[in-house]
Amino acid sequence: MLVYIIFLITDLLLPTLMIIFGLLFLYKPPKTINYLYGYRTKRSMISQESWDYAHQYFGKIWFPLGVIVLILTIVAFIFLYNQDEETVGVVGFLIMLVQLTTLMVPTLITEKALKRKFDNDGKNMNQ
Repeated sequence: MLVYIIFLITDLLLPTLMIIFGLLFLYKPPKTINYLYGYRTKRSMISQESWDYAHQYFGKIWFPLGVIVLILTIVAFIFLYNQDEETVGVVGFLIMLVQLTTLMVPTLITEKALKRKFDNDGKNMNQ
């Protein structure tokens, strides 16, 4: 049972962080470009406008994706209840790998959106 609880807590961390930071990026994004906190890629840090856009876009993806991943993780762990430690360990690890993938995919999507909207100098090409 201890292995179940440890994997449950561990596997709930990533979707919970996705939800929290998705909401933060949507409603309280970092006001200025910085190297410590925020969606920090080369393309997002070119201009203040690209910085703001990247946080809004990324937050709109990360929040709902985090909710979906959280729900799926909880459902998976309901089915894992009372399973042997090896099964819980293997499935818990596989869940974590899937979560890590879903953690990274929004970055690729956001970077494509930034590339479509802004030129290499950070100027909005749609204006």
